[in-house]
Amino acid sequence: MTGGSKPVTGGQCAVVERNHIVKSNRVRMAVAAVVAGVALSGCGVQQAGTAAYVGNYRISSSELDAQVREFHKALARNGMTERQLGFGLSLPQMVLYRMANAKQFIEYGKRAGVTITQRQVDDTVIARGGDKEMEKILLVNGIPPSMRDDAIRAMLIQQTLVQRLGAGQDEESQNQAYRKLVEQADAAVPVRFNPRYGKWDPERGFVPDDRFGAVPTEGPLG
Repeated sequence: MTGGSKPVTGGQCAVVERNHIVKSNRVRMAVAAVVAGVALSGCGVQQAGTAAYVGNYRISSSELDAQVREFHKALARNGMTERQLGFGLSLPQMVLYRMANAKQFIEYGKRAGVTITQRQVDDTVIARGGDKEMEKILLVNGIPPSMRDDAIRAMLIQQTLVQRLGAGQDEESQNQAYRKLVEQADAAVPVRFNPRYGKWDPERGFVPDDRFGAVPTEGPLG
């Protein structure tokens, strides 16, 4: 899912900014930071109680529900609202995407021989202003706080691998490297979403609809 995505160079923040995520009322995930394109394989997941499969790893519906509840609590703690974030799709869809994406690249990183230490994760948090500031960055990008370490680890893995694939300082070479990375990750660790969680388009990600939670769009921003 690389169409229209713009990579973030290695020296920028650990998570892409919101304007790189929301395009025309749909989410177009940038492939440069915690997010990268995940491809839906030919058949979706129909198993009851399953939200997605990432390779052989099962993300359960209860696990997703718990993450969504945590996200709501973190929003309240930071004086933020879901409407303010303007994701353009339901929160469960956003969180599910983030969960699958982090799992995919952590697994792919292991297979590619990339090891990210806890010290590297901690240094990234410090560089972004510490725990409180990082939590706000995570929320703006649809990531529950408990996923922080996995999200940062996935981002650092991506940065390492795109360098291996020849990403230079120019945008064209970075885009090419990210596209190659996404293709390789999708082939090695395919992601399948349960269709009950919404419509999935391989190029655009989750296409907004009201089946799994209407997107809050009416009224003034809170």
